[in-house]
Amino acid sequence: MNTTNANKEEKAITVADLWRVFLTALPLMIIAAVLIVGIGYAYRKMTYHPQYTSKGSFLVLRDRTQTGENLNTGSETQLALLLLETCHQVVESDGVREQTAEKLKEEGRNVTAGSLKAALKVTTTEQSLIMTIRATSADKTLAKRILEVFMETAKDKVDILITNGNEFMSYCDEPSDAVLSSSFGMFKIVLIGILGAFAVYGVYLIIDILDDRIRTGEDISDVAGLTLLGIIPDANSSERKYSYKYGRRYGKQYGGASGAEKKEG
Repeated sequence: MNTTNANKEEKAITVADLWRVFLTALPLMIIAAVLIVGIGYAYRKMTYHPQYTSKGSFLVLRDRTQTGENLNTGSETQLALLLLETCHQVVESDGVREQTAEKLKEEGRNVTAGSLKAALKVTTTEQSLIMTIRATSADKTLAKRILEVFMETAKDKVDILITNGNEFMSYCDEPSDAVLSSSFGMFKIVLIGILGAFAVYGVYLIIDILDDRIRTGEDISDVAGLTLLGIIPDANSSERKYSYKYGRRYGKQYGGASGAEKKEG
């Protein structure tokens, strides 16, 4: 009994075992991967809507042509940063979005202030004097037009706020042409298919590890700790017959004459 337990503990999975199980599971792995990729592609095809993004920049600086003050560069930069933070709040206000939506509706575009809240994104990098604004839409032309109208409206609001003896001015660059910003995601679909295939391999491997039934002479040696001296062939069998399970070849049977030899006899 102790010998049997010792042999069970010494039994380990080898690279050959892993490869054997892999070859057995390979057909089902391929089928699983193809099914997952096919279903993922079909679902993505039905739900995919391309999104285009246009980008623009907005900044506020002191107008040196209108003032004779010679300010220290550091203090001027700090002042501009504080002012830009206030301008950021103005640009993201509901009033700017509502006016933008009204102007776009006058052009015959079906845009609401609520949809603009999701379509527009305003960001300011820390210690940066530039405010970046992005507009996203499923329509390539509309994305750029939304940003153009929004930046014009925001500039008018900011100009009213910062007007103080014409010392400050706001600047807006021309929005860029909208570019595709959302991918189809085929790489993720293929990756999920590969993971599904290896999940099938893992199930096969677990089944193989848990399968402790005695089927071959090698299994007898592993379980009982005995040396196999030989196998008595089945004389009634005319051909070699093999049965497979989880990649193992079981039930070897050796006969006498082959089928061809019987016909000749």
